[in-house]
Amino acid sequence: MIRCLIVDDSRTFRAVLRDILGRAPGVQVVAEAADGDEALARTLELRPDVITMDARMPRMDGLSAIREIMYQAPTPIIVVSAESEAVSFEALQLGAIEVVAKPRGSRPERYERDAEAIRMAVRAVAGLKLVTRRRPPTGPSRTPVATPTRSDAPAPYRPPETPALTPLPIRVPSLGPFQPPCVIGVASSTGGPQALCRILASLPENYKIPILVVQHIADGFDGGLVKWLDSETAVRVKLAEQSEPLVAGTVYFGPNGRHITAHDDRIRLEDGPVVRGFKPSGTVLLGSLAANYGSGAAGLVLSGMGEDGAAGLRQVRDRGGFTAAQGPATSVVYGMPRVAWETGAAAHSLELDEISGMFLRLAGLR
Repeated sequence: MIRCLIVDDSRTFRAVLRDILGRAPGVQVVAEAADGDEALARTLELRPDVITMDARMPRMDGLSAIREIMYQAPTPIIVVSAESEAVSFEALQLGAIEVVAKPRGSRPERYERDAEAIRMAVRAVAGLKLVTRRRPPTGPSRTPVATPTRSDAPAPYRPPETPALTPLPIRVPSLGPFQPPCVIGVASSTGGPQALCRILASLPENYKIPILVVQHIADGFDGGLVKWLDSETAVRVKLAEQSEPLVAGTVYFGPNGRHITAHDDRIRLEDGPVVRGFKPSGTVLLGSLAANYGSGAAGLVLSGMGEDGAAGLRQVRDRGGFTAAQGPATSVVYGMPRVAWETGAAAHSLELDEISGMFLRLAGLR
């Protein structure tokens, strides 16, 4: 049985989440918390298998709570947020595993899709073994947040100071002979944003190859993800636009609801059918790069549930392009990369430090 702690300052939404998770086989809601202080206390007391966490709350906000939990009792955390801005993705730096949207009740099918995404995320991350984070050598354990002036007035949101990421050691793997690619395609899902941040942060501003990315994420959250990554990296990160030219040192994310492909060194956004539940699809992206660039394409499959990207990566390899998948040691969910590796679509299985080295070597920088 997966034991889940729900954290949200809205009693109404806590009831909604309790109902959603109550329809997930093998999931039990063991407690609720209305703010970060209570969340930390419940976590230390009950040691749940997974936590759903709101980002904006009075007293100790969600981001501060995530940081404290990762210092004191590392637990898989899923941020369930109505916020599509970069603030939601700061939680990933602090140790959260996934960001999903709060269900919207305007259309039953949309509500149920969002609800199922929460259930899937809880089942996927429960049981992950996390490493205790060390506190920064200086500074308070958490940033003080103003208390309400009235009992019914929530404190204004003040983002906590985010500790600097520990520099990722970069190992240049032995890749064997390869043709320097013209373009790199990446398929990514659960656990992918953290991996992408680490990888892209290792690249210089003058990186020589355009990168196209499919990241599975809740509707409306793609812009916030791109804004966050762009603020954390030297390369330019943006949502792809129809017919824009591919530019070296730019990372193009496929927007939700459109397949991203490339042809004649320009972005193509397509309204094709959903592919195995995804639009954009990693397999569609990688397949288009194989068809249009042949051995000049390179493909990578990162952490995620399911098998998206593997079939497209196989096409890249069959055309002579470079292919790799994230290894099990650093994959939050070793699903998509496992399929890519075990089916032979990926010629290399690389951990995060090696993937950063791979990107540099493909561009002739190492």
